[in-house]
Amino acid sequence: MMKILYFDCSNGISGDMLLNAVSSLSGNGPRIYEMMEKETLKGEHEGHDDREKHHGHSHGHGRSFRKVREIIEESGFSEAAKETALDIYSHIAEAEAKVHDATLETVHFHEVGRDEAVKNALAIGMALEIIAPDKVVVSDIYDGHGTILCSHGEISVPVPAVMALREKCSYVFRSADVETEMVTPSGLAGLMGIGAQTETGAGLTCGTYGDGLLAQAKVLAETEARGSRSTGRPGLKAYLLGI
Repeated sequence: MMKILYFDCSNGISGDMLLNAVSSLSGNGPRIYEMMEKETLKGEHEGHDDREKHHGHSHGHGRSFRKVREIIEESGFSEAAKETALDIYSHIAEAEAKVHDATLETVHFHEVGRDEAVKNALAIGMALEIIAPDKVVVSDIYDGHGTILCSHGEISVPVPAVMALREKCSYVFRSADVETEMVTPSGLAGLMGIGAQTETGAGLTCGTYGDGLLAQAKVLAETEARGSRSTGRPGLKAYLLGI
């Protein structure tokens, strides 16, 4: 039986939504969150400014991509989980470098460089290793509009890093009538880092996923995962399907 991990992103995608979804579908959520809790990252609490966590707009120095790579590689997670986390951060680094006219060696992360974000990426890798899907498929991805406050001040939605990531993937993006961010850089880079593809990119016949695929396939597990930011919409719907 082929296992397909399918994400319905009609309500957006964020890093914590993705983590909560794959942790639930893995059937090992408590074990994954326990691993995150007990893991002490090298240099934890260093390299970023806590003011941005509390006020949302203080710039801080941030962690370099080199430092994040080092932290991931020296963590206690499995090699497979580390590889996934590195893939996720490679996409983030390329996007941030483009936005800030930097190189991969000079780019620094702010929100996405915090300890929690690094652990999230490692935990996503851990969950994917447990699930071991044959294919990862993503629906059309919906984002909102307007502006949000972040470490760089007030910025437009979709945010610049998301726009840079969009140029590097073949996903289909649509706009929802929501006046806030629905797609975060860590969420979109997370999908890219775990190898999510559109239906046609995954080699499936157009029109078979979503409601069609759910009708044809055996639903092995399903979940709805919310993130920390309220958008007024339901969460990320995710399914583990058997064909």
